[in-house]
Amino acid sequence: MLGHPVVHLTVEDAEGGTMHGHGMPSALVHGLVTRVFAVDLPPAGRVAGVAFHPGGLAALLGASVLALTDRVVRAEEVLGPDVAEVTRVVLAEPDETARRDALVADLTRRLEPVLERVAEDAAYTTVRAAVELMRAREHRTLAPVAEALHVSPRTLQRMFARYVGASPLWVLRRYRLQDAATAIDAGEADDLAALAADLGFADQAHLTRAFTTVIGVPPSAYRDRATG
Repeated sequence: MLGHPVVHLTVEDAEGGTMHGHGMPSALVHGLVTRVFAVDLPPAGRVAGVAFHPGGLAALLGASVLALTDRVVRAEEVLGPDVAEVTRVVLAEPDETARRDALVADLTRRLEPVLERVAEDAAYTTVRAAVELMRAREHRTLAPVAEALHVSPRTLQRMFARYVGASPLWVLRRYRLQDAATAIDAGEADDLAALAADLGFADQAHLTRAFTTVIGVPPSAYRDRATG
């Protein structure tokens, strides 16, 4: 999976008793994922989850999420001890939709007191705006994004480290890698060197290294699987 630059909250139960190194059932916070990972799925289980907007959890907490990058921790460590009750309430629901709705309702109630502060968080607003610009395929380097927002690249680096848990260049490259995967899936990547240039990579070798790091196979092998 080529994930987005977000943090997730999940409530999980699994046959076998453990997931992500934690005992089940449990509420877990999944930090930003920057590398290839594998998860052994249980024979049966239940889960409900939500994804925060890029930077959203940091804005809600008023604290950096950098320490969560590439980690899965118990939600109590991040949201406080009373979040353990969420696990019981959510997993008591009979189906996936009801579990999701219960989780969203609990989060909305829990976080409502800080929503006004989030709305006034200028740095978070800048991070969200930067991410929206980065989604556009024509953005290949960081400088035009920073210029459009009237901040320096160094300022963006500090903001992204705190709010997202990765550098803005990493986020920009993640979106371009998603564009690469989309092009391959659509059968539009016969010339990988041209695709690399179009997405702002120095050459095909740079695209191959970046793609392999997060997908686990080079783009040529991914293309062969897609067309095989």
